[in-house]
Amino acid sequence: MYEKYCQNKPQSESLWRQYAESLFFQECQKKLEHKLSLDSYLLKPVQRLTKYQLLLKELLKYSTSCEGVQELQEALVAMLDLVKSVNDSMHQISITGYDGDLGELGKVLMQGSFSVWVGHRKGPTKMKDLARFKPMQRHLFLYEKALVFCKKREEHCDSYDKRSSYSFKHFLKMNAVGITENVKGDPRKFEIWYSGREEVYVVQAQTFDLKMAWLNEIRKILFKQQQLIKGTVS
Repeated sequence: MYEKYCQNKPQSESLWRQYAESLFFQECQKKLEHKLSLDSYLLKPVQRLTKYQLLLKELLKYSTSCEGVQELQEALVAMLDLVKSVNDSMHQISITGYDGDLGELGKVLMQGSFSVWVGHRKGPTKMKDLARFKPMQRHLFLYEKALVFCKKREEHCDSYDKRSSYSFKHFLKMNAVGITENVKGDPRKFEIWYSGREEVYVVQAQTFDLKMAWLNEIRKILFKQQQLIKGTVS
């Protein structure tokens, strides 16, 4: 519910700017004796996402030895997951140029910007060869069934704000993906190879911790795929 609401927020803001001065909304506000205009109330559900997690963190700070701590911790984890899910989905709706249905790729698990070097050949990747080339800046979306490569663009939607959009470039099906955790030269780099190393992508995260977070999520997907294959065979 929150994901859908936040995804539609830019549209509701645009509509409000068109009709904010209409007599209908002015009469409604006057009749209901509301001090705030409608756009303030439209913003509240979005603000609650941040407020809920802050409130739970504050409660946990003063409840370390009280009954119900585990439930508070579980609630905080759930809220943090929701915030991440909403944030990821907001980026997803800005993807342009993809011909298919992104919903068919499953849930967005991770998204973020990386430096990417590409090699289209078999055999181990030689970093000294790739190092001669300037990396591409790509925004990656990790879905349950695919890894999507996009180019980030800044767009001026109107006089009020500037938003990012993501131009679709390429995608890899996760059932044909493999990973190499360590690449010489930089601990932030890892390797994604596709279809038996027909395509090799050296990816550099902004931090080592971010790299490990992505590798852990990719491993989970690959492990689930292996379990499904074993289940089918048996």
